[in-house]
Amino acid sequence: MDEQQPAGPMPLALPLPWQEPVWQRFNRQLEQSRLSHALMLTGPKGIGVERIAIAFAQRLLCTAEMSKYACGNCKGCHLLLAGNHPDLSILGPLSSQSEPDQPKQSAIKVDEVRQVINKLSKTAQQGGWKVALITLAEAMNRNAFNALLKNLEEPQKNTLLILVSYRPSDIPATVRSRCQVESLPIPDSETATRWLAEVSGDAAMTQNCLQLAGGRPLLALEYMQGDSLKQRQDFEALIDLVRQADLSPLDAAQQCQKLNLDQVLEWFLGYLHRLVTGELQNSPNAALFTFADKLQKARGWALSKSNINAQLLLEELFMDWMQVFRRR
Repeated sequence: MDEQQPAGPMPLALPLPWQEPVWQRFNRQLEQSRLSHALMLTGPKGIGVERIAIAFAQRLLCTAEMSKYACGNCKGCHLLLAGNHPDLSILGPLSSQSEPDQPKQSAIKVDEVRQVINKLSKTAQQGGWKVALITLAEAMNRNAFNALLKNLEEPQKNTLLILVSYRPSDIPATVRSRCQVESLPIPDSETATRWLAEVSGDAAMTQNCLQLAGGRPLLALEYMQGDSLKQRQDFEALIDLVRQADLSPLDAAQQCQKLNLDQVLEWFLGYLHRLVTGELQNSPNAALFTFADKLQKARGWALSKSNINAQLLLEELFMDWMQVFRRR
């Protein structure tokens, strides 16, 4: 099996405005030779967790002196841009710069992790840092995690392992405890709004899309530039039809067949939150909170590595959803 590398040319990344405090801390640790040999970057999708991981990997492999970012002009940056830097290993799927909609990932296996560890143990071909980036680290299976532990316990000089995880609770404590864990928060509203308006050039849609995205700017940008906003709006219209008993739960589940189950459940939870804090704020309904618990459990199943029947799960959820309003 070949080692996984970036597929094709790899654009250089910069940290996003709300990531500057973390970025500056990484740079200080690097300058003071206090940088951990393993970083675990966590946070919700859609705020740039993967992006800052890529940016820092590139910054380490840049050979320009006194540069706080990858310069784009040195030999190391040229290799990165070409997608074939010999001292960079990437395991797991790389999403686009916008990041929120991660591709579905099968389990990362032990042989793949061993290949990455073996590469980290060798001399850097460019004479500087060696970096391994594992995206969606929670996709590693038990044997892969165990193989990773050896590298974490016996780190090599000038090597950095970066784990990106959106579900850090799925990472064994033995791995987490050997990493410098950085939990990246959702940016404040003012920063997110200003950045999104500037990047999108559409100030009118900014607030609405940010609200739908739960304050996550990259997800909001995807809504503004792609078709996922319409998909979400169509799904919420479908929820309303079921709520009003104008569409059967079976038909509703059927119409969701081609949608990603985790995405559908996230949309449903977002819709429910807005409903409870908005339209129904003054009309308490205990059944809504019971249903929210069911949605959370269903999302846990969807995120687990076990196989579930999405059609049957959605049929049951839509039937429960309809009953929430019939009981009132």
